[in-house]
Amino acid sequence: LRPPPPPPAPPLDGDARYERYLRKALATDLGSISRLGCLYKAGKDKAGRNVFVLVGSRYPARDADDELSLLYLISVLDEHVHQPFTLVFVNSFFSLVNNQPVPAWFSNIYEVLDRRYKKNLKHLIVLHPSIAGRTLLLGLRALVSQKFWKKVKYCETCADLYKDVRKEEIVLP
Repeated sequence: LRPPPPPPAPPLDGDARYERYLRKALATDLGSISRLGCLYKAGKDKAGRNVFVLVGSRYPARDADDELSLLYLISVLDEHVHQPFTLVFVNSFFSLVNNQPVPAWFSNIYEVLDRRYKKNLKHLIVLHPSIAGRTLLLGLRALVSQKFWKKVKYCETCADLYKDVRKEEIVLP
């Protein structure tokens, strides 16, 4: 008689899953994603919070490796999300066809990122919002809480953005 197989490993809780991704992010060459320039730290907002810029048109969603993209996101933000931060989404030249990740990717990100990301994101500023960009955000309604929507601000112009973010500290494409 053979011994019974070992019981399956218990599912990872959120913190353990995030730590596994963080370790993998630190051990993986993410140069292929980094070179795209689609996510970077860009100075401070007027409240002194770190600002990160996400350039939608630089992210080739249809060709990108979803896991590498998630690992890159973690590698850029992890050391900063213990304190409040602002994310600027540059929607200029964003294309639903070329740049929008599949909805399952957003769901996976939401499940993997730990509470610090959600709690400490103080503002999501969408620069040059288009109908496509607004549609993308609306599609996330099922994933995020009502409190999230209070953090979203649409800026039609750079002058609008500079009301919240220090012009001399932010580099835009």
